[in-house]
Amino acid sequence: MRPNYQKLTRLLGETRVLINEPLSKYSSFRIGGPADLFFRAKTSADLIAAVLGASSLGIPFFVVGGCTNLLISDKGFCGLIIKNDTSQIKFAGAQGDKKVRTVYLQVESGVGINRLVRFCLDQGYCGIQAFMGQPGTVGGAVWINAHNISKGQFFGEKIISAKLIDHHGKEKEVSNKYFHFAYDYSICQKTKEVVVSVVLALQIGDKKTLWKEATNVLKYRQQTQPQGKYSSGCTFRNIEKSDAVRLATPEFTRSAGYLLESVGLKGYKVGSVQFSEAHANFIVHQGEGTASDVLKLISLAKEKVRRTYGVDLKEEIVLVGEF
Repeated sequence: MRPNYQKLTRLLGETRVLINEPLSKYSSFRIGGPADLFFRAKTSADLIAAVLGASSLGIPFFVVGGCTNLLISDKGFCGLIIKNDTSQIKFAGAQGDKKVRTVYLQVESGVGINRLVRFCLDQGYCGIQAFMGQPGTVGGAVWINAHNISKGQFFGEKIISAKLIDHHGKEKEVSNKYFHFAYDYSICQKTKEVVVSVVLALQIGDKKTLWKEATNVLKYRQQTQPQGKYSSGCTFRNIEKSDAVRLATPEFTRSAGYLLESVGLKGYKVGSVQFSEAHANFIVHQGEGTASDVLKLISLAKEKVRRTYGVDLKEEIVLVGEF
C-alpha cells in the first residue's frame, strides 16, 4: 500500500477503511470497478475528517451519497471514495402564527431524499412532497438542484443556508444566494465544495392532504419511469427553451427523452445496456452492463441528436474515475 494511503488509513481508522472495495454494489447503476480506499462517514465530523485527511495527504477523493446519477468507471477510482452516511434531521426553529407558520429543519447531507420527504409528511411539514420517490441524498439534491419539472419545483428553493467544506477541509456557512441555483446546477459543480448540512424552510400543512399529493407524485413516477432495472436516472439534461422553440417540439417540450425517441433510440441496445423502452432518457440494464457500453450509447445519442437537430445534449449523469 502507498505510504500516503497507509497514513490516511491510520488517521480514519484501520478497521473503517476498506481496500479495493467494489463500487458497483453501491451504485444505483450497479456499474463500476473498485475504489483504492473506501470510507463510510457516519457523522459530519467523519465527513470533514475524511476530506481534510485526503486533501492534506494529496489523495484524490470523491464524495458519494446514494450513488445515483453517477457512472463509475469500469477501472474504479484511484484514491478515496467517501460514502456520506450522515443521517441527522433536527428541528431548528419556527416563526409565524398558527395560520401561517414556517418551520426550519437542519438536515445533514447524507440523509436520503425519500426519508426526508416521509419525515416531513409525518410531521405535517409542507414544501418537499413533490420529491417523493426521488433517489439520492440531500447533498446530491443540492449539487444538481434536484427538481420535479412537472410540478415546477426545485430543491434549492427550500434552502435557507448551508454548511460547506472545500477540498482543503475548510468549513464555511453560506446563504441560498451563494449556490446560484439554476436548472440542474449549483455552484458546487464549479467549486467542488462538499455540502455538510442544510437548513430548509417549510410550512405547516394538513398531513392527509400532503400524503395524498406525495402518493400521486410517486404513482406518476412509477408510471413514467423504468422499474425493475438498474439505472442512473436521466442520462441527459433537458434542452434549452430556445432549442425547443426553434425545433417546434410538441407543446415546446424541452424533454431530452423526446429527442432521443424521435431519432429512434428508445429501446436501442449496446452490449447489455439500452435506452429504456419506458423512458428514452434512461439507460438501463439487468446486471451485466459496463461503463464502456454506457459511454458508447451516450456518444451515439449525442451524435444522432446533433446531426438531426443541431442540438448538443449535455449529460446529467456524472462520470467518476478514469475514462
